[in-house]
Amino acid sequence: MATVPPRYRAAIIGTGRIASLLERDPLRAKPHTHAGWYASDPRTTIVAGCDLDAGRLASFGEDWGVDAAHLYDDYRLLLEQVRPDIVSVCAYAADRVDMCQAALEAGARGLWIEKAVACTVDEAEGLGRAVAAVGAAAVVDYPRRLDARYRAIARWIRDEAFGRLESIHVLFSGHVVHTGTHAWDLLLAWCGPWARVDASLDTPAHEAAASGDDRERDEAEASRYADALMRGVPDRGGRARIVFENGVEAFVTGGAKRYFVFQCDLVCAGGRIRVGNDVWELLAPADSPRYSGYRELAPIDPACRDGRLGEASLPAMVAGDRGASSVLGELLLTMATGESSALSLDAATRALALGVAVMQAGLTGRTVTPETLDRSLRIASL
Repeated sequence: MATVPPRYRAAIIGTGRIASLLERDPLRAKPHTHAGWYASDPRTTIVAGCDLDAGRLASFGEDWGVDAAHLYDDYRLLLEQVRPDIVSVCAYAADRVDMCQAALEAGARGLWIEKAVACTVDEAEGLGRAVAAVGAAAVVDYPRRLDARYRAIARWIRDEAFGRLESIHVLFSGHVVHTGTHAWDLLLAWCGPWARVDASLDTPAHEAAASGDDRERDEAEASRYADALMRGVPDRGGRARIVFENGVEAFVTGGAKRYFVFQCDLVCAGGRIRVGNDVWELLAPADSPRYSGYRELAPIDPACRDGRLGEASLPAMVAGDRGASSVLGELLLTMATGESSALSLDAATRALALGVAVMQAGLTGRTVTPETLDRSLRIASL
């Protein structure tokens, strides 16, 4: 009789939104969180959680059936007593590298890390070396890399299905490094290595005005800013112009808004692609309804069903597709095969480096190149 392989025992450090709480949101697709994915996969089981917020930790235990004896306010104690196979690190960025290092020392075989992966490029690179030294597996939570739309765009860019890619315009709400990290990851996946960056940054006063914060929120923001200043350069919103080695230019606007947005507008010689949390639009040349003898851009059917691409609209996925459909699936596949993942620490470190370059360019008023990047520049999350 075939034996059932044992489940991987998973622990979560930091039991907040992306770790657990967003699973309660009725508008979110399920599973949506670290805990949700662990609970839905027969290969994993949640055995412990850690958080400094006692109420949040208790809710985590109730939601996922973790008894109080395995709920901790000290992650080192959790790791020492539980010795989990997999550790999700969902705490704030300032502590992620230390937590990952401690998990590796406790014998963890897999790490599922939130982004941005660290506050400095040096720290991220050091973590990568530590993971490699013990032969563990690690992935960083960039789920858009696995989304059929974003993957199709990468294929279309490579094949020039819409002609040569000329520029990308990115719009997001939030700060440059610790929320803009999604944009940097996608730009690198689509365009390859960057060559130079110019940028300008928002001031705290500008951000407060742009977000429409009331006095109470302003005071809270000031407190967070002062705390971040003690830990490094506080993350900020800003605008950037990035030139990639292949000549493609990206123009990025990220910062405080009175709404949530994440959109990318790809301008190609033979068409245009708009993709984001609230948009999915493909446009190709067609006879103009306004001017005889001219061609303009018109929408084409992306065969969208419930926000997902239909198979008929997609070319065959890239050869050698690993076949994983989730971030957890990527981690388990990496643990089983030892093969590198698109969600690797190396890829996450490159995304962090680009975000840090934007901050450095904005802080100094000078163009930043890979050679002049300050790998020790610490960008603290607010």
